[in-house]
Amino acid sequence: MLDPLPTYQTRIHALDAGRADVRIHFENLPLDVEVRGRLMGPRCPGVTTVEVAYRLAPLAAASGIYQVLIPEPNFWAPEHPFRYEGPVEFWRNGELQGRLTISLGLRSA
Repeated sequence: MLDPLPTYQTRIHALDAGRADVRIHFENLPLDVEVRGRLMGPRCPGVTTVEVAYRLAPLAAASGIYQVLIPEPNFWAPEHPFRYEGPVEFWRNGELQGRLTISLGLRSA
C-alpha cells in the first residue's frame, strides 16, 4: 500500500458553458504508480440529473498531472450546488495500492 497516499491539487484550467478543463496534480506520486479514476456528475441535492463518468487522462503523467474534460458542465451555485466527484485508484504491478475520492464544484470567478 502507498503510505501516505499522494496529495493532490485541483485547478480549473478553462471553464465556460461549453466545456470544463480540470487539471489534477498528484504530488509525491511515485513514477511506477498508475493512476485510474473518473469524476461523475453532475450531482445536486434535490435535482434529478443524468450522471456521466469523465475519465482522468494523463496530461503529463511523469509529473503527476491529469486532465478531466467535462462538456457542457453544470456550474456550482448556492441555490444549486452541482458537484462532480469520483474515485481515484493508485495501482502498482497490477495491485491496488490505495484509493481516494475527489469532489469539486465548477464555478466561474
